[in-house]
Amino acid sequence: MKSYIYKILFFDLPENKGHNALNRVNFYNGFNFYDPKHPDSGVKRIILTLFFILSALTAINISCVSSKTSKADGIITPVNLARLVMADKSSELEWTINYDEDFKEYRVYRSAKPNVALNSDAKMIFMASERYKVTCKDWGLEPGTKYYYKVFCYNNNNEYAPSNESWGETPLAPDTVQNGEIISDTIWSKAMSPIIVKGDVTVKAGVKLTIDAGVTVRLSAHDMQAGGGFTQKSEIIVKGTLKAEGDAVNPILFISNERYNNAGDWGGIRFESASGGSNNTLKYCKIMHSSIGIYLKNTNAILENLQISHTLNYGIITEGSSVPVRFCQINDVGQGISDSAAIYSKSVPNPHIYNCVLGFTSGIGVFIESGMAVIDHNIIAECENAGVVCQNESLDMVLNNALINNKVGVRNLGAATGEFKPDFNNAYNMPGYTSSSIFYSGCTAGVNSISSHPKYVMPDFKTPNYADFTLEILSPMKGAAQSGHDIGLDNPLKYGVKY
Repeated sequence: MKSYIYKILFFDLPENKGHNALNRVNFYNGFNFYDPKHPDSGVKRIILTLFFILSALTAINISCVSSKTSKADGIITPVNLARLVMADKSSELEWTINYDEDFKEYRVYRSAKPNVALNSDAKMIFMASERYKVTCKDWGLEPGTKYYYKVFCYNNNNEYAPSNESWGETPLAPDTVQNGEIISDTIWSKAMSPIIVKGDVTVKAGVKLTIDAGVTVRLSAHDMQAGGGFTQKSEIIVKGTLKAEGDAVNPILFISNERYNNAGDWGGIRFESASGGSNNTLKYCKIMHSSIGIYLKNTNAILENLQISHTLNYGIITEGSSVPVRFCQINDVGQGISDSAAIYSKSVPNPHIYNCVLGFTSGIGVFIESGMAVIDHNIIAECENAGVVCQNESLDMVLNNALINNKVGVRNLGAATGEFKPDFNNAYNMPGYTSSSIFYSGCTAGVNSISSHPKYVMPDFKTPNYADFTLEILSPMKGAAQSGHDIGLDNPLKYGVKY
């Protein structure tokens, strides 16, 4: 073949210098423009030679096309997300270069969940059409939070391919340590978060402490001041005014500062004859790992949209404090202590408890020690002692509640009476102290009280923030409360901290 190609590319002049030499110039090997013996051989050889040349050119063209691209149309070469560096409120990324001829742009997406995809959970943080722009920064991150990233490569047809997924966790910001007395008006801002309390913080009379939405307060299990209701545990003690108002998106967290969190790590939030009165507010707060969530003594406050959970003794205690407790969620209370309670009212005036979910306690849902409290439109469920316990004939203001899966529905510890009765309640599935169900103890059901399966859409009394307590269409509690309202929650979507 090599010899043949060589003779194609060069004229082969004959060595014979005879009389035919001038007329017989060999073009390609053995080809004669004139051959008396074979007059048609020249035409055949021309056709074969042309065929060979065209075949060779086609092969060369295919080879050249193949060398220009290493992939089929429509296939995008993904990049490799090779570096991710996290700071306290930012991150920096770097990836490999995409060399596809039809490269259009890079798009970087971030999510707070793994398996980053092009959906509502992910946010595009960077876009570049320059091939060699392979780094970017992400700003405005939350300290102590995990983030997940992917780089998507796009071509001119808007087809894309994702990179590998990388994740990192932002470190906690430098601690802001608080303890001792607050003697002038003070603001704990989100920029200071997390705030570490390493001993009692006491808000003096006439002084206001404001905690902004989104702040995390971590309280230690040791009390450097050795004061308050728990001398060995850190507490927030309010003798002035406390305003802690989060929102549905940015709640305020009061949690343990210990490495391994346990119920009872810290004392609680304690109001002692606070001078702020009804200006004391706790809204959209999450309180966990305390001995007592909130203790109010001889003062007023507004408690709304709270989630109090994993407490050692009580969720809320009121003593001589007529406070509204509204739209709250108190669960996982007691940790095996039978005389614990989600809400414990020790003395008059008593609280107004409305549209709350109180459940999964080792003791009682609501315990009214003396006087009359208003317990209206609540779900009180899975209490190992009783849903409601009243000691001194306050049963006429226990109404419109759903009492589900408690050991007893309502107990009256005072003298049995037929004068005061809990009205418009649904007491269902009470295991009781014996094999038979005990819906009411020391009292009888009031008017329009029922005992029927509530038929919630998706109940969960242990972790109620994940539940849906909307009533099904055929629920017996629909329209069965006073004034045609539903028994149980008046507004199932408004209670607690939903996140």
